[in-house]
Amino acid sequence: MDEKVVYEKHPVTAERKAELRQKGYKIIDAKFAPDDYKHPEPMKKGASGGDKPSKGLRVEEIKVKLTEKGIQFDAEAERPALAELLDKTVQE
Repeated sequence: MDEKVVYEKHPVTAERKAELRQKGYKIIDAKFAPDDYKHPEPMKKGASGGDKPSKGLRVEEIKVKLTEKGIQFDAEAERPALAELLDKTVQE
């Protein structure tokens, strides 16, 4: 039996991993997806990923996303402040 493969942007939240694995997918980082790849299970707004980009992410994951976007933040900040910064920045 062929294994179904889905290319998903990493890091993948635990909820999203569980959702995809339950459907029988092997998860591979989206950076390895072929140019003509169409995602068979796109995330829906309000689905397991939630409306907010920070939903389900740990502090370190939020810091990585902020750094990737070139957004400065206090390294000692706690999760609520970091999540608010990420969510506000992505919505703009």
